[in-house]
Amino acid sequence: MPRATTSSGAVEAISRLGLRDLTSGPAREDGPGSDELAPSFMRHIVDGQQFIGESHWDIALCDIAAVKKYLDVELPTQHPLPQLVEHETPALLAGVPAAMNKAELLACLPTKVLSDQLVGRFFATYDPAIPSVHMLHQPTFLKQYEQHWGDISKAPLIWLGLLFSVFCLVMQSYAREGDEPAHFHGTSLGTANVFRTRAAQCILGSGISAPTPHAIETLMLYGFSEYSRLSNGNVALWMLWGIVVRKAMQMGYHRDPRSFTTITLFKGELRRRLWMAVSQMDLLLSFQLGLPTMIHAKESDIESPRYVYEEELYEEMQELPPSRSPSEPTPICYLITKNHIFRIFGKVVEYLNSCSHHSYDRICELNEELCNARASIPDHLKLEEPQLTTTPQPLTLQRMHLQMFYHKAICVLNRRFILGAGNRARFARSRWLCLDSAMSLLSIQATMHRSGMKWYLFSLTNHDFLLAAVIVCLVLHSLKESEGFLDDAMAVRDGFQTPELFAALETTNRIWHDIIESSSDALRATRVLGFVLEKLQTPGPDLAVELAGPSAEDETGNRVSSLLDDPAVQHTAAEMPSLDRQASTLDWETWDSIIHGADFENLDSLWSL
Repeated sequence: MPRATTSSGAVEAISRLGLRDLTSGPAREDGPGSDELAPSFMRHIVDGQQFIGESHWDIALCDIAAVKKYLDVELPTQHPLPQLVEHETPALLAGVPAAMNKAELLACLPTKVLSDQLVGRFFATYDPAIPSVHMLHQPTFLKQYEQHWGDISKAPLIWLGLLFSVFCLVMQSYAREGDEPAHFHGTSLGTANVFRTRAAQCILGSGISAPTPHAIETLMLYGFSEYSRLSNGNVALWMLWGIVVRKAMQMGYHRDPRSFTTITLFKGELRRRLWMAVSQMDLLLSFQLGLPTMIHAKESDIESPRYVYEEELYEEMQELPPSRSPSEPTPICYLITKNHIFRIFGKVVEYLNSCSHHSYDRICELNEELCNARASIPDHLKLEEPQLTTTPQPLTLQRMHLQMFYHKAICVLNRRFILGAGNRARFARSRWLCLDSAMSLLSIQATMHRSGMKWYLFSLTNHDFLLAAVIVCLVLHSLKESEGFLDDAMAVRDGFQTPELFAALETTNRIWHDIIESSSDALRATRVLGFVLEKLQTPGPDLAVELAGPSAEDETGNRVSSLLDDPAVQHTAAEMPSLDRQASTLDWETWDSIIHGADFENLDSLWSL
């Protein structure tokens, strides 16, 4: 029998309905140890399309057919999402008010007394979600600050942008923590927006393409100020960070300073720190949107910064101090430890975004590298549950974030083995790693929420917890699909009892409900999780079957019917093997591999007769 093919007419009809064309991917690689390409899809938006890769949690949701139907049809019509947060664009991209001259910008600075207070606050407070304090060498910045304030009119415009960015981040921290001084009460966010706009004006006024001193620090702190206020994720923020990346490359930050004699030892060490932070943020923002990173490891030869204290670095130094042990809690230790995990995390993201065939052997290698990176975390940065109530919050957050980076890398690398082909014994370790990491992420979310941490203000954190919840949904869906029901006494998956999985989902659902007024991510999460929990706990058809049998009045059913009436689809169906044979002759193992691998070459081998 000739191979079944899909004509261009059928492809067009499938595209009109927003259904996935299985014949277009994923492909399979010949030989042992191979598996299919990473899935991806185009999200249809007004007047265009948006690509989403495998690291986005929406990809995982589409593995459950009924959830995809709910998201596409029922959620928008029955429960329209209000615009909780205005979709904004960073000022540097959207355009700022009419350019101000330097005198007008200087007039916007607070008094020296207030400025001293804001600068002091900047270096005294620290949130690992916004590692801005590591972008500046405190002794050097304070020296410049005092010098420039002696005659502020002579300060370079780009340095003024740096100062405005510092002020903006501090005002945002006042609003976030709720500890505004009396003279800023109720005005923190408004004042932060003014400072943010002034910073953008300084960047533009100084010439954004000019390789000037302080340009990278200013762009980075300004970028952090935009990230801090755009709590639900923003493609424009990713584009803004592209400017930071290109600017850093233009100024040679991606190459190690040892190759350039004009760069002092002091400046070279600070450049290593800045490039590390630039590349980490590029990876996080790209991962969140399911898009490829802009920085590739093979294009950079920069060394890791040293484990040293701030006072050991100074401008006139003739020799770099020896690096201390990672076990010593130097302020920079967290960022360097994070970078060790990110080197492997970056390999995972690059691998998942690759258009070449995926090998399961490579996935096993990456799993091992991630586990080794996690094991190498210094003791003072390891997360121990009993320490959560006694450890200062910044250190606790550092420990939590390091674990979260590891767990989300494990989740996206192994998620595809939860369903379908993942049931084979060969992939048991991937299933266990994925589920264990998802449950660990939900446990961290519960701990953060219980401790009163405002984790939900940052879109990157929200994405991690949503991804974890979706994976637990997939596991329960897989159990129900295989058993037909979820029996607490019988349903065990990779070391977890069904009640544990349900409890984790119900807890995260309650947490999202608690913050529903603060995040549109929370509103969408509660709608989706509520729908999945209801379906999983209801005896009857599983989630996948529901989509296949809509009522006559169901809009989706009508659309599918119109698709089946399409002559192009009928032509394709005519070329396929007849389904009139008895179901008992169907080779279900081959069917499973074909459906999940889109291997249409073996279509004839489905039938034993």
